Amino acid sequence: MTSDQPQEYAFLKVPPDRELRSCVGLVLAGMAARAKVGVGGLEEAVELLQGFHSEDGPTRFRFSLGDDRVLAEVEEPTGEPEGLRWRTVVELVS
Repeated sequence: MTSDQPQEYAFLKVPPDRELRSCVGLVLAGMAARAKVGVGGLEEAVELLQGFHSEDGPTRFRFSLGDDRVLAEVEEPTGEPEGLRWRTVVELVS
């Protein structure tokens, strides 16, 4: 993706149900396949993302593709009036 193109995201909101944590891995694997990124380190990346899944409320993730990479972010509180920000958790590159 070049800098003059707007960034596009795929969003995933995972309910606090522990059994639904695997959804984030399915999305990441699909995005990696679409970006033609190798799967080396994919299992560790999925485990890392799943570690951010909250059992107290929904967890929001967003994914983007660009320049042979996948970027995965999680929404987290900032403690500021704006309330939330996106934190980069995983970047897979080819």
